[in-house]
Amino acid sequence: MKNDLKSLFAARKERIIETLEEFLLRKDVRALLKLPWTDDLPERLIAYTKGGKCLRGNLVLLGAEAAGADIEGLYPAAAAIELFQSGILMHDDIIDEDDVRRGKPSAHCAFREELKKAKFANAEKTGEALAICLGDIALMLTFALLNETKCAPKKKSNVTVYWGREFAKVGAAEMEDTYLSGAAAMPDEKRIVALYEGKTAGYTFIVPLITGAMLGNASPKLLSALSDYALNLGVLFQVKDDELGLFGSAEKLGKPIGSDIRENKKTLFTQKLFASATKEEKAKLKKIFGAPNIGAKEVEYVRGLLETKGIRNEINACAETLARNAKAALKDAKIGKSKTILEALIELSLKRTA
Repeated sequence: MKNDLKSLFAARKERIIETLEEFLLRKDVRALLKLPWTDDLPERLIAYTKGGKCLRGNLVLLGAEAAGADIEGLYPAAAAIELFQSGILMHDDIIDEDDVRRGKPSAHCAFREELKKAKFANAEKTGEALAICLGDIALMLTFALLNETKCAPKKKSNVTVYWGREFAKVGAAEMEDTYLSGAAAMPDEKRIVALYEGKTAGYTFIVPLITGAMLGNASPKLLSALSDYALNLGVLFQVKDDELGLFGSAEKLGKPIGSDIRENKKTLFTQKLFASATKEEKAKLKKIFGAPNIGAKEVEYVRGLLETKGIRNEINACAETLARNAKAALKDAKIGKSKTILEALIELSLKRTA
């Protein structure tokens, strides 16, 4: 089923990107984005979005299917949430000072290099400013694209309000993440899990699934079951994301390993590591976390401690529990074949390597 799920997601990704292309390359939309010095902003947004997996867009469609709806007219909603994702990633890469996204230069880095070739005096700052603006454009066009969804106007209106509120929460969670990255004190486990729930679980899983279910006219009971499922799956996804950021492959992830260490991200791994470290280990770790120029040696030191102290195994056990909880949330849900697909997504998330 895992390979079937990947094939399904890949096929639907093609339709999602096609829908995005049709919208962004439309004459009226292109006219909005035409500037005296460039007319390729639609192509930039398409190329950037195409580099992702379109997980959120696929989840919109799965949520609708779980509610028993025909998904044919819902691809604009799926494409819209992917366009939103592109916008916030452009901003995130500037916040986190990440030069690589999806195996290619981040948006601000691409602009920077172009500006350098054009002999701009402050290419770095201007490149960041242009990427922020392009991210803003993506965020604003999200709601215009959502409006292209073929369903009752009331449903689109309800989803628009829902997105406005939920995306505001994502912004607040991003602020919390940024604040904690710069803070000297280590938050407790409860606060870190709350961040996972507000940022990854809410935005990556709950919002897309509930969006699709709302468009499919799901019952309150089904909405509750899908929300519980998505909450557990979202925290699981973030836990695995943290693990891959430490132990994964830079080539598969499309970004450098150890970036969370450089950015001093407060994760369950770091929280448990500092809590169990000796005085000498803690002193060394404080010099490593947040340092911009750490290399493979420092990353290996952190990895070694996480392994020898059993922290990696402990968190993997936590991930297994989250997977069981996600599956249990679907136990009594009457969603036909969608249950098999959603359960396969749990297994895929648990075993993923990128």
